[in-house]
Amino acid sequence: MDSEKAGKAWRALAIGLCAAIPVSFYALGDLADAFPGVLTLERPSAAAQAGPPAQGEDLARASAEPLVPAPASEALADLAAGLSARIDALAADPVIGGNLAVSVVDAQTGEAIVARDADAARIPASTLKLLTAAAVLRVLPGETTLTTSAVLEGDTMTLVGTGDMTLTDAKLAALADAAAAMVLEGGARPIALRLDTSALPGGENPAWGGNGRAGGWVAPTAALAVDEGRLDASPYGAKSADPAGDAAQRFAQLLRERGVEVSGEIAPGIAPPTGRSVQVGSAPLEEIVQTTLLHSDNTLAELLAHLVARAHGLEPTPANAAAAVDAEVRALGAELGVPGADLAQLVIRDGSGLSLDNRVSPALQTAVLGRAASGSAPALEPLLYDVPIGGLSGTLAERFSDPGVAPARGVIRGKTGYLGGTAALAGVTALPDGRTVAFDIIVHGFPPEQADEARAGVDRVAAEIVETS
Repeated sequence: MDSEKAGKAWRALAIGLCAAIPVSFYALGDLADAFPGVLTLERPSAAAQAGPPAQGEDLARASAEPLVPAPASEALADLAAGLSARIDALAADPVIGGNLAVSVVDAQTGEAIVARDADAARIPASTLKLLTAAAVLRVLPGETTLTTSAVLEGDTMTLVGTGDMTLTDAKLAALADAAAAMVLEGGARPIALRLDTSALPGGENPAWGGNGRAGGWVAPTAALAVDEGRLDASPYGAKSADPAGDAAQRFAQLLRERGVEVSGEIAPGIAPPTGRSVQVGSAPLEEIVQTTLLHSDNTLAELLAHLVARAHGLEPTPANAAAAVDAEVRALGAELGVPGADLAQLVIRDGSGLSLDNRVSPALQTAVLGRAASGSAPALEPLLYDVPIGGLSGTLAERFSDPGVAPARGVIRGKTGYLGGTAALAGVTALPDGRTVAFDIIVHGFPPEQADEARAGVDRVAAEIVETS
């Protein structure tokens, strides 16, 4: 853990230095993996991969010259014009059919470099998770943990959840060990078990429509869950209809295995303010955010949105979760000077991007990402180093493998999105002159059978951003 803290401190220092002196310290930020680049001091760990490590960590480079980009020049207008022209040419692709929205902004200045249909709000799909992550990182410290407790008073034990849906069976067993010991100290006797979910009532979000639990996309948000409510090992397999209830049933079984008799049915209840208690805690919030973005975890994204609602003093329900993220994003957008017209079009109906009703303009998305990459908002920096790296990790591990888009491999960091005829990629990278930029690319309006071609179109646009000509 100390090494992780040191690594994040190094990243933060590197970003700050790069913000102050972008040219001289670009290589430092790149080495620290604080923002995209071909230099690196560390490779994605096995724990951070959705599958086996992708090939390409030792990707050959044509020459050493691009390793330290040239100073940002006054020729930005020419570079922007050339990039815009190449992107316009790609928009003519039959699959894209002109349905292409792109925003590229200078992270330091917020200046628009490319703006193609950038102010029209589109379905963001899973790139909405970037805004959910930004919202929760603005309202809660990264070291926040979520506790699960067992409170014993008399002959009643109450299992209390506050939102940890990442419980493993081993961690729940550890809680059962401590809870059973607490009961048996007073002599073997039957106990009643209650379940307290008042801290996070959660539930299913009607806005998911056909993209909800039935399709395996997401579990209902809950005060506690084992393995995020998954009923099998697949991320998109069957999901529990009642994750907290299932976790309580498993807890009762673990207590019985430890010699504690649990009588009757598990009933809802509120934990008493007195009584003895034991608890286990989740990983820090910053690690939950990392998992959410790296693997596009819908269940965890919805949980994060509910935490935003609770931080806003609202009851953590699906509707309040969406409203709280919406409010936080609007506040951030206003701080960044996002035009009121863009904010007026913003629609957030969930935290994961599964709803077809969500709407976000590329200009708003890149304003938020640009702030994260500018070094002026340390709380948002996880949006840079927690997202997948093109061709190497997470949901981008298998992307940018074709020779035509290989220049983006290893230097594009971004969050993918696909839903309802929308293919998207939003993230950060660097222009050939060394400028750190935020980008959002959306191809929309294509039929389902052309999904692969649409994603390939997104990748071609991303590759153009890092091309030299």
